[in-house]
Amino acid sequence: MALKILFLAASCLAALTPTLPGQETTPSQAIAALVSSVFPPNTTLTKQIVSTYLEPNLALYARNSYVYREGSSLKLLGEPWTASGANVYWLGLDENVIPPKGEPFYAPFNASYPTKGRTTEVMNTLVTMGAKLIRAHTLGVSVGNPLSLSPSLGVYNDAAFEPMDWAIFQARQHGLRIMAPLTDNYDYYHGGKFTFLRWAGFNITGSQSPLPPDTMQFYTNTTVITYFKNYIQYLLTHVNPYTGLSYAKDPTIIGYETGNELNGLKWGDKDVPVEWIREICSFVKKLGPKKLCIDGTYGVNSTHFAVDEIDVFSDHFYPLNNSILTSDIAAVQTANRTYLAGEIAWTGGNGDSLQSFYNVILRQQNESQPVVIGSNFWSLFGHDVPNCATYVNHTDGFSLLYGDPNNSPAINTQISTIRKNYFALQNITVDSYLPAVPCPQNYIPGYDAEYTYF
Repeated sequence: MALKILFLAASCLAALTPTLPGQETTPSQAIAALVSSVFPPNTTLTKQIVSTYLEPNLALYARNSYVYREGSSLKLLGEPWTASGANVYWLGLDENVIPPKGEPFYAPFNASYPTKGRTTEVMNTLVTMGAKLIRAHTLGVSVGNPLSLSPSLGVYNDAAFEPMDWAIFQARQHGLRIMAPLTDNYDYYHGGKFTFLRWAGFNITGSQSPLPPDTMQFYTNTTVITYFKNYIQYLLTHVNPYTGLSYAKDPTIIGYETGNELNGLKWGDKDVPVEWIREICSFVKKLGPKKLCIDGTYGVNSTHFAVDEIDVFSDHFYPLNNSILTSDIAAVQTANRTYLAGEIAWTGGNGDSLQSFYNVILRQQNESQPVVIGSNFWSLFGHDVPNCATYVNHTDGFSLLYGDPNNSPAINTQISTIRKNYFALQNITVDSYLPAVPCPQNYIPGYDAEYTYF
C-alpha cells in the first residue's frame, strides 16, 4: 500500500509542476523542485530528505480518504482495511469521574465531560496497541440529561459538542477511525430508545420487567421515528470547528451503528424490524453518502440481509465463543457483507481463549472474501488526567487499564495478546513487550499529528 500511496502522492505533486515536451520530470524530481525553495542554495535533496516531506502528506491523504465497503471487505485507498480496536464509550459524556467544583456535572447520573487530556492519552494508547477503530457510544447517542446533546425533545445543548469535536479531531490526528451507535437498547446515563419513547408519551423505563408491548413503538411509531431522525440530522450536520467538516462529511467517522445491542421486548430476541433498519440506514446515507451503516441488532438477524444499505453486521461476545463467531461469519458471507465482533470480553476466564478467538479472525484475512473485519474489546480507560496518579476504572470487570502498575501478570499477558494480534492484522510482528504511554500531566491541547500512522 505504501508504494501505491507514494506513487499517487508524488504524481499529484508532480502535476503541480509545469513541464515542457521532452523535459518531463520524475516524481522525485518534481517533489525536490517543490521543496527546494526552503533550503539554502546548492543544497542536495536526497530521497531520504524528500521522504520527510512526503510522509506527512501521505498520512493526510489517507486520513482524508473514506473507508468503504467492497463486497465482503472494507478498504482504504484500494487496500484491505481492518477494524481492530476498542470500545471507548465515554468520549462524549462520562459517568466515571466527579470533576472539580465548578465544572459541568449532573449528579443524578454522575455525568460529566471528559478532559481533553484523558481523550488524547487514550488515543496515544490505541496507537501504541496497534488499533485502527474506536467504537464510541457517546459520540452518537447523547440524550435525556442536562449535559446531553439533546436534554429534552427538540432542545439542543451545543456545549456537548466540545468533547465530541475534540475526540473526533484527536482520532483524526492519530490516524484512527470512529464508529458510533445512534441509540442504546438500555436506559443508561447517556440515554437511548426509552428516552425517545418517553418524549413521545410512552412512560416506559428500561428497568421494567417484562417490558410492555409499547416498547416496540420505538421501531414502528412514526412520531418516535421522526424524533429520532431529527436528532440524527442535528448530530450529523454539525460542523466540527477543529476540522471544518460536518460529521456527515468527515472520513474519520467511518459510519454509524443503528444502535447498541438493539432487541425487541426480550433480551437477545433480535426483534428489530427490517423496515426500521432500512429507514435509519437510508437516512444516514442520505446525510452522509459515504458513511457505512452498521446493523446495531444484538446478534446477526438474517432477515436484515435484505437491507442493501447495511454494510456491517456485528455481534458481542460475553464470554468469547468461537463457534458463534464462526457461524456468524459464515452467515454474513452469504450476504456478501462484512462482520465485526463489536464487543468482546478480553479478560479471560469462561469461554474460549482470547488467542483462539483471534486465530479465527486472523485465518479469515487469508481468504479471498475475508468477511470478518476485526474486533473491539470492551473497554478502554486511562488516567484521570491531569491526575496521573489515578486510573479511571468502570468496575464492570472489563476495564482495560493500559500500563496500570496494579495489573496482574495474567492481565498484562491478555493486553499483550491484543496488541500482538492487532499488529498481526497489519502483517506486522511485535513481541510481548508493552511500550509505555506517557500520561499528559501538564496537558496543553495541541495539534501534533502522528504522521507515520495511517
